[in-house]
Amino acid sequence: MSGNEGIERTEVTPPRAEPCEDEVEVAVVGAGPTGLTTATMLSGYGIRTVVLDRAAGPAPNSRAAVIHARTLEALEPLGVVDEMLRAGVVVPHFGVRDRDRRLLAVPFDALPTSYPFTLMLPQDESESLLRQALRRRGGEVLWGHEVTGVRQDATGVDLAVRSPPGDVRVRARYVVACDGAHSAVRGSVGTPFVGATYPESFVLADVRMSWQLPDDEVQLFFSPEGLVVVAPLPDGRHRVVATVDEAPPEPSLADVQALLDARGPRASRTHVEEVVWSSRFRVGHKLADRFREGAVFLCGDAAHVHSPAGGQGMNTGIQDAANLAWKLGLVLRGRASEKLLDSYEPERRAVAQGVLSTAHRLTRLATLRSPVPRRLRNVLLPVAGRVGRLPRRLATNLAEIDIVYRDGWSLDGSTAVERWAQKHACVSRGVDPAFGLIVPEGHEAGAAADAARFPGVPVRIVPVPGLQEVLVVRPDGYVAGRGAPGEGARLLSLLVRALEAKPRRTGEAPVARW
Repeated sequence: MSGNEGIERTEVTPPRAEPCEDEVEVAVVGAGPTGLTTATMLSGYGIRTVVLDRAAGPAPNSRAAVIHARTLEALEPLGVVDEMLRAGVVVPHFGVRDRDRRLLAVPFDALPTSYPFTLMLPQDESESLLRQALRRRGGEVLWGHEVTGVRQDATGVDLAVRSPPGDVRVRARYVVACDGAHSAVRGSVGTPFVGATYPESFVLADVRMSWQLPDDEVQLFFSPEGLVVVAPLPDGRHRVVATVDEAPPEPSLADVQALLDARGPRASRTHVEEVVWSSRFRVGHKLADRFREGAVFLCGDAAHVHSPAGGQGMNTGIQDAANLAWKLGLVLRGRASEKLLDSYEPERRAVAQGVLSTAHRLTRLATLRSPVPRRLRNVLLPVAGRVGRLPRRLATNLAEIDIVYRDGWSLDGSTAVERWAQKHACVSRGVDPAFGLIVPEGHEAGAAADAARFPGVPVRIVPVPGLQEVLVVRPDGYVAGRGAPGEGARLLSLLVRALEAKPRRTGEAPVARW
């Protein structure tokens, strides 16, 4: 989280007398991973974007550290994935244990993705790489800029901002709130944040330790005292996350050692040698009633928070950004009607609801205290792992590559908008909100002729060997329409109709970058 976490509610109508210090197309509030992804994509599209963050500067600590496959796919256009892979630790397995007994092995290495693993990379390093990507596209973060009020009218949003030089007003056509679980923007527009806070506190610690379990696996230990997760980090460190009734503000080496002694392996004792960083936090399972209020959109923790079990919080937020940014880009450049933005909330709120539910169930399953349900769980999980599809289902769910947008935005009213699962073939080469016209290899010339008939639609032709159909893939990697080979023109015609864009005037120059 970053941004304005400490504010519960702000004034809805700031004074109009203040001068407008800045006018932008999109104001992004919060410079965490979600906000940085949003701003970098928009800046790459040529959208005038400002990033406001209440903090004095970047947070120095690791915080979220799990990056799943679908998130890496979403980040490909930003040019940061190779750097992330070099800096992080690739972990192809997830294990569920009760002390020394393995209950379930969850392999990621067979998943249909170019990234069949979990990447462990501290959040401060991920944010640093995203800030560099933002700077390469001409963007910067305005640190020490706290949003204190929000007012909307028919043409945009006024933000009252407290900054080091003094109070200013930022005028934006749209605002994207990525300012954390205590979002000032969400409070200002009056969106309810419904749910509860877990009664337990969470210990978060980065440690150096010696233990006998493999370092190519994230380990989730079940215990009646609470769960504990151990995962490898770069530079020989490990991340330890555990539920505790009431943890100290900065858990010590002795605290972490006691947790692992009580809940971790028995046969070979883990020795914690150093605590590099530690913290205590509380987390809720909450969901915003709405992800959009007029020209204000909620993303990431501003829209949903859930248990860290599964490590999906930051990932879901980055994918919110990838879903919203291309839609804003097309609308602001006149290539789509504003109706396209109506698809953000139903698509992403349903996903967040599912992630929240899964993380909550996993947390409760891990912390069963009654002996009978615990024994039943420990009997059934290994059986399900051997004879059923549970490991693969859990892997695809955690990796978030199984997300389907029910009644999502498509060309033909499809009831299931699915991710395009072709490995090693990226639709977006660089940052632009282009649709992929995916055709069988050898059909490129015909596809180019089809695309030339629709000059107002940003399209990239992607040939794929052995393909038996033609697809239109959205900029966020989801299939918007399918047809038989040779039906590219029909699909592009449907795309024009679905976007409801204004026709390009004769002699109008093409939009830069597309």
